[in-house]
Amino acid sequence: MRIGIFGGTFDPVHMGHLILAEQCRDQAGLDEVWFLPSYHPPHKAAAAVTRFEQRCDMLELAVAGHPAFRIERIEKELPPPSYTAETLAELRRRHPGAEFALLMGSDGLPDLPGWYEPQRVIELASLVVVPRPGVMLWTADRLAKALNVTTDAVRLRYVACPMIEIASRELRRAVTDGLSVRYLVPRAVEEYLRDRKLYAR
Repeated sequence: MRIGIFGGTFDPVHMGHLILAEQCRDQAGLDEVWFLPSYHPPHKAAAAVTRFEQRCDMLELAVAGHPAFRIERIEKELPPPSYTAETLAELRRRHPGAEFALLMGSDGLPDLPGWYEPQRVIELASLVVVPRPGVMLWTADRLAKALNVTTDAVRLRYVACPMIEIASRELRRAVTDGLSVRYLVPRAVEEYLRDRKLYAR
């Protein structure tokens, strides 16, 4: 089984996330996409992130009805911080027959060499990358040089995707300011935000 791993804080999940996941699933021939909410993001203070279970609730509402989408809560069970290399290693241990692909935007690719154990990340998963406007596309050769590995060690594929520029931080700000987020997030997520007064003043 070929499984796409889509990590992030998803605070909140929005339509851009869902479009990216579906396009990657379809074009890269993935059997499933697992949304992987970060439990303790190493680049963010814990106090600045909405509670893990609330972010998972919103993801569940967002992917409801899609048989190839699921939520993977594994990072809650692992020691913090939530490093992609450690998470992928544990997923491989639990699902030895699966082939994993890490889904990401091209703006994140230049940051990969600075991740925790990036060589281990590309060993455990291939990379399915969506181009971002104004971002130069890294080749497998360039990434290999930055990681000090052979080009053959980098399994990199780009997929075309509509450019939906939605940022979770802007959605949080919009909700705080009392502005509409309709059509930017799934309707069920919009109602969840309203009912629980998430991000409200």
